[in-house]
Parts: sequence; structure tokens; C-alpha cells
Amino acid sequence: GRGRRGRKWRRGAAQTTTRRRASGAGPAGPGSDPEPAPEAAAARPRAGRRRPGGRDCRRAAAEAYLAAQRAGTDPVLAVMGATGRSRRRSLKLIAAARDKGYLSPRHARR
Repeated sequence: GRGRRGRKWRRGAAQTTTRRRASGAGPAGPGSDPEPAPEAAAARPRAGRRRPGGRDCRRAAAEAYLAAQRAGTDPVLAVMGATGRSRRRSLKLIAAARDKGYLSPRHARR
């Protein structure tokens, strides 16, 4: 087999490609600017919708969690569906909701 030589060669090829693009000699030529000016980017609205954060998101997560518990379904999946976040982020939201008192503690304090 090729061993490490093949991997190292591929990695080096990717780095030279990015270096070449960063220097401005990309497919559009050295004179073109692929990024818009900072003031033009700031004036344009961001794509996609803004997710609620903070207290609203924790409260929505807690409500979805409790409703799923009452219905007998998976609470984490319910929080994922209600907030549109990943499983990992949903678990963090549930923990934050517990910390703020929206949900009961997982374990009894000793």
C-alpha cells in the first residue's frame, strides 16, 4: 500500500489550493474580489430564520419536555422538534431549564 505518503500528498494538495484562492488567483482571476465589502454584507439581511434564545428557548424546551412526558413519548425528541436544535443542543437546553427551575431536578439532593 501507499501508507502515509498518499495521505500526506492529498493533504498538501488541498492546502496549496486554499492558499492559491486566498491570494486572489482563483477561478475569477486575481482582480476580482469574491467577498463583498463589509458594509455591504452588514446591510444585507441574514439568510434563514433567527432561533429564539435565552429564557424563551429554555421555557419552550421545558414545555415541550413536560408535554412529551405526559404523552409518554421521548422528551428529548420533543424538545428537538419544538426548538429545531440538534440532540446535543437540546440536552443542553433541558439542563439549562432544570438549572433555572423550569423542570424538576434529575436526582434528589442528598
